[in-house]
Amino acid sequence: MPQATEIDLAYLNRINCNTEAQLQVLTPLRPIRLKTRLIGIDPDNAIILALGQDKYWQAAQDYITQGQGVVVRLINSDDPEANILAFRSQIKTLLNNAGRWLVVKYPKVLQSVALRQHCRIPVNLAASIHERTAESHSTHVCSSGFLQDISVKGGAYIGDEIEGGALNQGYRLQVKFGQSLETLSVPILLKNIQPPGVGRSQYQYGFILDESQDEETLGDFAQKVIINHLMQQPKA
Repeated sequence: MPQATEIDLAYLNRINCNTEAQLQVLTPLRPIRLKTRLIGIDPDNAIILALGQDKYWQAAQDYITQGQGVVVRLINSDDPEANILAFRSQIKTLLNNAGRWLVVKYPKVLQSVALRQHCRIPVNLAASIHERTAESHSTHVCSSGFLQDISVKGGAYIGDEIEGGALNQGYRLQVKFGQSLETLSVPILLKNIQPPGVGRSQYQYGFILDESQDEETLGDFAQKVIINHLMQQPKA
Protein backbone atom coordinates (compact mmCIF):
# COMPACT_ATOMS: atom_id res chain seq x y z
CA MET A 1 0.00 0.00 0.00
CA PRO A 2 1.46 3.45 -0.81
CA GLN A 3 2.47 5.26 2.37
CA ALA A 4 -0.14 7.60 3.82
CA THR A 5 0.94 11.19 4.27
CA GLU A 6 -0.39 13.89 6.58
CA ILE A 7 -2.07 16.76 4.73
CA ASP A 8 -3.63 20.11 5.61
CA LEU A 9 -7.02 19.80 7.33
CA ALA A 10 -8.31 22.58 5.05
CA TYR A 11 -8.33 19.93 2.32
CA LEU A 12 -10.98 18.03 4.28
CA ASN A 13 -13.23 21.09 4.44
CA ARG A 14 -13.52 21.14 0.64
CA ILE A 15 -14.93 17.60 0.31
CA ASN A 16 -18.37 17.60 -1.30
CA CYS A 17 -21.49 16.47 0.53
CA ASN A 18 -22.74 12.97 -0.39
CA THR A 19 -19.17 11.74 -0.83
CA GLU A 20 -19.00 7.99 -0.17
CA ALA A 21 -17.54 7.22 3.24
CA GLN A 22 -16.61 4.19 5.29
CA LEU A 23 -16.92 4.11 9.08
CA GLN A 24 -14.78 1.67 11.05
CA VAL A 25 -15.92 1.22 14.67
CA LEU A 26 -13.03 0.23 16.92
CA THR A 27 -14.30 -2.48 19.29
CA PRO A 28 -12.26 -4.64 21.70
CA LEU A 29 -12.87 -7.83 19.71
CA ARG A 30 -12.76 -6.77 16.07
CA PRO A 31 -13.39 -3.64 14.01
CA ILE A 32 -16.89 -3.18 12.61
CA ARG A 33 -17.01 -1.65 9.12
CA LEU A 34 -20.01 0.30 7.88
CA LYS A 35 -20.91 2.15 4.68
CA THR A 36 -22.15 5.71 4.91
CA ARG A 37 -21.93 9.11 3.17
CA LEU A 38 -20.82 12.58 4.10
CA ILE A 39 -23.64 14.94 5.11
CA GLY A 40 -21.49 17.94 5.93
CA ILE A 41 -18.48 19.38 7.73
CA ASP A 42 -18.41 22.00 10.48
CA PRO A 43 -14.73 23.06 10.28
CA ASP A 44 -12.75 22.59 13.50
CA ASN A 45 -15.84 21.21 15.22
CA ALA A 46 -17.51 18.15 13.69
CA ILE A 47 -18.02 15.80 10.74
CA ILE A 48 -21.62 14.77 10.02
CA LEU A 49 -22.27 11.35 8.46
CA ALA A 50 -25.47 9.56 7.47
CA LEU A 51 -26.70 7.08 10.05
CA GLY A 52 -27.30 3.84 8.16
CA GLN A 53 -30.21 1.45 8.60
CA ASP A 54 -29.03 -1.80 6.98
CA LYS A 55 -28.36 -5.02 8.87
CA TYR A 56 -24.71 -4.13 9.49
CA TRP A 57 -25.67 -0.88 11.17
CA GLN A 58 -28.35 -2.67 13.18
CA ALA A 59 -25.81 -5.25 14.37
CA ALA A 60 -23.45 -2.45 15.41
CA GLN A 61 -26.02 -0.30 17.24
CA ASP A 62 -24.65 -1.17 20.70
CA TYR A 63 -21.35 0.44 19.70
CA ILE A 64 -22.78 3.56 18.04
CA THR A 65 -22.56 5.57 21.23
CA GLN A 66 -21.03 8.82 22.43
CA GLY A 67 -17.27 8.58 22.93
CA GLN A 68 -16.86 5.45 20.78
CA GLY A 69 -13.60 5.45 18.80
CA VAL A 70 -13.92 5.29 15.01
CA VAL A 71 -11.88 5.57 11.83
CA VAL A 72 -13.45 7.46 8.91
CA ARG A 73 -12.33 7.00 5.30
CA LEU A 74 -13.52 9.07 2.34
CA ILE A 75 -12.68 9.19 -1.35
CA ASN A 76 -12.38 12.62 -2.90
CA SER A 77 -13.31 11.64 -6.45
CA ASP A 78 -13.14 15.27 -7.58
CA ASP A 79 -9.40 15.34 -6.92
CA PRO A 80 -7.26 14.52 -10.02
CA GLU A 81 -5.31 12.02 -7.89
CA ALA A 82 -8.49 10.54 -6.36
CA ASN A 83 -7.23 10.80 -2.79
CA ILE A 84 -8.42 8.41 -0.10
CA LEU A 85 -8.64 10.39 3.14
CA ALA A 86 -8.57 8.76 6.58
CA PHE A 87 -8.69 9.99 10.16
CA ARG A 88 -9.34 8.75 13.69
CA SER A 89 -12.15 10.30 15.68
CA GLN A 90 -14.82 9.74 18.32
CA ILE A 91 -18.60 9.79 18.11
CA LYS A 92 -20.00 13.05 19.53
CA THR A 93 -23.73 12.44 19.23
CA LEU A 94 -26.59 11.01 17.15
CA LEU A 95 -29.19 13.34 15.66
CA ASN A 96 -32.68 12.28 14.55
CA ASN A 97 -34.46 15.62 14.17
CA ALA A 98 -33.77 16.82 10.61
CA GLY A 99 -32.44 13.45 9.51
CA ARG A 100 -30.63 10.35 10.76
CA TRP A 101 -27.15 11.74 11.35
CA LEU A 102 -24.03 10.57 13.14
CA VAL A 103 -21.78 13.38 14.37
CA VAL A 104 -18.09 12.68 15.01
CA LYS A 105 -15.36 14.97 16.32
CA TYR A 106 -13.34 16.99 13.85
CA PRO A 107 -9.95 15.28 13.38
CA LYS A 108 -6.61 16.58 14.57
CA VAL A 109 -4.66 14.70 11.89
CA LEU A 110 -5.71 13.83 8.32
CA GLN A 111 -3.93 11.18 6.26
CA SER A 112 -4.13 10.74 2.50
CA VAL A 113 -3.25 8.06 -0.06
CA ALA A 114 -3.25 9.18 -3.72
CA LEU A 115 -4.36 6.73 -6.42
CA ARG A 116 -1.97 7.91 -9.10
CA GLN A 117 -1.95 6.17 -12.45
CA HIS A 118 1.45 4.55 -11.85
CA CYS A 119 0.58 3.15 -8.39
CA ARG A 120 -0.05 -0.59 -8.19
CA ILE A 121 -1.87 -1.12 -4.91
CA PRO A 122 -1.88 -4.63 -3.43
CA VAL A 123 -5.35 -5.98 -2.67
CA ASN A 124 -6.82 -9.41 -2.03
CA LEU A 125 -10.43 -9.67 -3.17
CA ALA A 126 -12.37 -12.64 -4.53
CA ALA A 127 -12.78 -12.28 -8.28
CA SER A 128 -13.59 -14.16 -11.45
CA ILE A 129 -13.11 -13.70 -15.18
CA HIS A 130 -16.09 -14.17 -17.52
CA GLU A 131 -16.69 -14.32 -21.23
CA ARG A 132 -17.60 -10.98 -22.75
CA THR A 133 -20.92 -10.99 -24.61
CA ALA A 134 -22.95 -8.45 -26.56
CA GLU A 135 -25.13 -8.01 -23.48
CA SER A 136 -22.00 -7.04 -21.48
CA HIS A 137 -22.57 -9.65 -18.78
CA SER A 138 -21.98 -13.39 -19.02
CA THR A 139 -22.71 -16.14 -16.52
CA HIS A 140 -19.99 -18.37 -18.02
CA VAL A 141 -16.98 -18.30 -15.69
CA CYS A 142 -13.64 -18.72 -17.47
CA SER A 143 -11.57 -18.54 -14.29
CA SER A 144 -12.07 -18.19 -10.53
CA GLY A 145 -9.46 -16.61 -8.30
CA PHE A 146 -8.63 -13.27 -6.73
CA LEU A 147 -7.55 -9.76 -7.63
CA GLN A 148 -3.93 -9.33 -6.57
CA ASP A 149 -3.32 -5.64 -7.27
CA ILE A 150 -5.02 -2.70 -8.93
CA SER A 151 -4.26 0.71 -10.42
CA VAL A 152 -6.48 3.24 -12.15
CA LYS A 153 -5.55 1.65 -15.49
CA GLY A 154 -5.43 -2.08 -14.78
CA GLY A 155 -4.07 -4.71 -12.43
CA ALA A 156 -3.13 -8.32 -11.82
CA TYR A 157 -5.42 -11.32 -11.32
CA ILE A 158 -4.44 -14.81 -10.08
CA GLY A 159 -6.69 -17.79 -10.72
CA ASP A 160 -7.50 -20.88 -12.74
CA GLU A 161 -6.23 -21.13 -16.31
CA ILE A 162 -8.40 -19.40 -18.88
CA GLU A 163 -8.88 -21.99 -21.60
CA GLY A 164 -7.86 -20.45 -24.91
CA GLY A 165 -6.82 -17.21 -23.21
CA ALA A 166 -4.61 -14.97 -25.38
CA LEU A 167 -3.02 -11.53 -25.20
CA ASN A 168 -5.31 -8.61 -26.07
CA GLN A 169 -8.36 -10.83 -25.72
CA GLY A 170 -11.40 -9.20 -24.10
CA TYR A 171 -13.11 -10.52 -20.97
CA ARG A 172 -15.09 -9.21 -18.03
CA LEU A 173 -13.56 -9.08 -14.57
CA GLN A 174 -16.02 -9.46 -11.70
CA VAL A 175 -14.93 -8.50 -8.18
CA LYS A 176 -16.89 -9.49 -5.09
CA PHE A 177 -16.96 -7.29 -2.02
CA GLY A 178 -17.39 -9.64 0.92
CA GLN A 179 -19.21 -7.63 3.59
CA SER A 180 -21.69 -5.84 1.36
CA LEU A 181 -22.13 -8.79 -1.06
CA GLU A 182 -21.84 -6.20 -3.85
CA THR A 183 -20.21 -7.18 -7.14
CA LEU A 184 -18.62 -4.93 -9.72
CA SER A 185 -17.97 -6.02 -13.30
CA VAL A 186 -15.73 -4.25 -15.82
CA PRO A 187 -14.37 -5.04 -19.31
CA ILE A 188 -10.67 -5.88 -19.46
CA LEU A 189 -7.98 -6.82 -21.99
CA LEU A 190 -5.33 -9.41 -21.13
CA LYS A 191 -1.82 -7.98 -21.47
CA ASN A 192 0.32 -10.57 -19.70
CA ILE A 193 -0.02 -14.29 -18.97
CA GLN A 194 2.31 -16.08 -16.56
CA PRO A 195 1.94 -19.85 -16.11
CA PRO A 196 2.18 -21.37 -12.62
CA GLY A 197 5.57 -21.65 -11.00
CA VAL A 198 6.96 -24.81 -9.43
CA GLY A 199 4.50 -26.23 -6.91
CA ARG A 200 1.72 -23.85 -7.94
CA SER A 201 -1.46 -24.40 -9.94
CA GLN A 202 -2.78 -20.90 -10.65
CA TYR A 203 -1.98 -18.54 -13.50
CA GLN A 204 -1.27 -14.82 -13.19
CA TYR A 205 -2.96 -12.51 -15.68
CA GLY A 206 -2.03 -8.88 -16.12
CA PHE A 207 -4.81 -6.76 -17.57
CA ILE A 208 -5.82 -3.23 -18.48
CA LEU A 209 -9.31 -1.77 -18.25
CA ASP A 210 -10.85 -1.68 -21.72
CA GLU A 211 -11.62 2.02 -22.05
CA SER A 212 -12.96 1.51 -25.57
CA GLN A 213 -16.13 0.14 -23.96
CA ASP A 214 -16.91 3.58 -22.50
CA GLU A 215 -18.69 2.22 -19.44
CA GLU A 216 -19.54 4.43 -16.49
CA THR A 217 -18.06 1.94 -14.02
CA LEU A 218 -14.54 2.26 -15.44
CA GLY A 219 -13.92 5.65 -13.84
CA ASP A 220 -14.54 4.56 -10.25
CA PHE A 221 -13.58 0.87 -10.45
CA ALA A 222 -10.16 1.25 -8.80
CA GLN A 223 -11.56 3.57 -6.14
CA LYS A 224 -14.32 1.15 -5.15
CA VAL A 225 -11.98 -1.83 -5.13
CA ILE A 226 -9.41 -0.08 -2.95
CA ILE A 227 -11.80 1.37 -0.43
CA ASN A 228 -13.56 -1.98 -0.04
CA HIS A 229 -10.17 -3.63 0.41
CA LEU A 230 -9.29 -1.07 3.09
CA MET A 231 -12.55 -1.81 4.86
CA GLN A 232 -11.43 -5.41 5.29
CA GLN A 233 -8.11 -4.46 6.87
CA PRO A 234 -7.80 -3.99 10.63
CA LYS A 235 -6.47 -0.54 11.50
CA ALA A 236 -3.03 -0.78 13.05
